[in-house]
Amino acid sequence: MASPTEKKPVRRRDAEENRARIVAAARAVYASSGFDAPLDAIARHAGVGRATLYRNFPDRFALGAAIVEHDLSALEALAREHGDRPDAFLALLSTIVEQYTETHAVVPALLRGPGAPDLQTLVRRVSRLLTVPLQRARAAGLVRDDLTLADVIDVLAMISAVVTGDAPGRSRERRVARAFELLIHGLVPREPASAPSSRR
Repeated sequence: MASPTEKKPVRRRDAEENRARIVAAARAVYASSGFDAPLDAIARHAGVGRATLYRNFPDRFALGAAIVEHDLSALEALAREHGDRPDAFLALLSTIVEQYTETHAVVPALLRGPGAPDLQTLVRRVSRLLTVPLQRARAAGLVRDDLTLADVIDVLAMISAVVTGDAPGRSRERRVARAFELLIHGLVPREPASAPSSRR
């Protein structure tokens, strides 16, 4: 017969799995139905009861904050995983755009809601994880040598303007992919203009 101390890790693991399912479900429901989607729909999508959802997240703003924290933690893990690779910056930038495309309804709602997160704190956290990868990308010639972190934040703001448009899911994804493609061309080093050929 298992002792009480042996059962506790199982319960804790179950609780963590429920929480992770709720966050994943909220991401999907908010992406398709907006931030005002019923929390009951999120509970059904996660396969948990209402009581379990509310035990983990008292309201939709707490749930939205958990999504943002999950994304930032995933970015920090990706930065560690890429280590010294010079292409880490572009991988991180691409992931940020993918994340925001999925959670386009969350951050604007959080910033308007009660207990809104400090936008500058979020920007500083993203800036910290991009600083060294950007330096390495510049040193490797993967991006323009005059590209700054302020430029990168402006680029992300441009992408945000596209993401928060009224286009439905698939159309939004296509628009964001196209905008990101165009912006990337502005980040990579410019090739020197070829000398005009002389005419005989």
